[in-house]
Amino acid sequence: MADPADMDKYVKLDYAQRWMRDGLSVVGAPGFFASLEVDMSQGNAVIDKLKRTGVRVTYTHLYIRAVALVLSRKPDLHQLVSNTCLLSPGTVDIGLSVSGSMFVAPVLVIRDVARKSLVEIASEVADKVSGVRAQQEEFLEAVRKWGWLVPFGWLRRWYLRVLTKQLWFRRQGVGTFQVSCLPDVDQFVPFLFSTSAILGAGRVRDRVIVKDGQPHVTPTVILSCCADHKVWDGAKAATFLVELRELLISPQLESLVLGL
Repeated sequence: MADPADMDKYVKLDYAQRWMRDGLSVVGAPGFFASLEVDMSQGNAVIDKLKRTGVRVTYTHLYIRAVALVLSRKPDLHQLVSNTCLLSPGTVDIGLSVSGSMFVAPVLVIRDVARKSLVEIASEVADKVSGVRAQQEEFLEAVRKWGWLVPFGWLRRWYLRVLTKQLWFRRQGVGTFQVSCLPDVDQFVPFLFSTSAILGAGRVRDRVIVKDGQPHVTPTVILSCCADHKVWDGAKAATFLVELRELLISPQLESLVLGL
């Protein structure tokens, strides 16, 4: 019988893979995460109504718009910190993680989301997502070709640490707040990169919840917020999630997200 070790296959990582892994290693660990279950009945009504008019929107678009509204109303939550600098951005720029070919997802940055309607956000995502994927592929090919110029892991990590401390670099790459959705699982807590916090959303599915002392089957989603403790404390994370929940369950959700 052959030795199982003889069946092992070792593949040397190319420089694109090395650079991306080094990039993950220099990102500081998040301070904490918090989660909240949210009734999505109002959200479903908005999405279904738009679909009947031929406009395709998803929960992801709805979360992006809702997050931007919360941050624009609560500027003390919308901050970035690096070394001795505190930035209060003038616009809410949402970084949306999209599926790609590598273990680090490409990020589509949607600028000034608070001034855009739900329909405009959905249209922009549809128009730009393929371009973002193509840009990542071009970047990876360039790193595979030229990454050998920095052959040492410690040097790559030093360079990446310097870059990730620059607020302009972080804002350009991932925006001022991030959103990531994984609709195939019940709860998703995404890894924190360069913003102060990131919202993760699992799938919307029917769950039994209690209303007025009676059980009801209701479409709900678990929203999770992963936060940098150097910027947010637990109270701020709770404020953010509660404000987001109140907006998503509001009877005025349609007019708020459509910008009416």
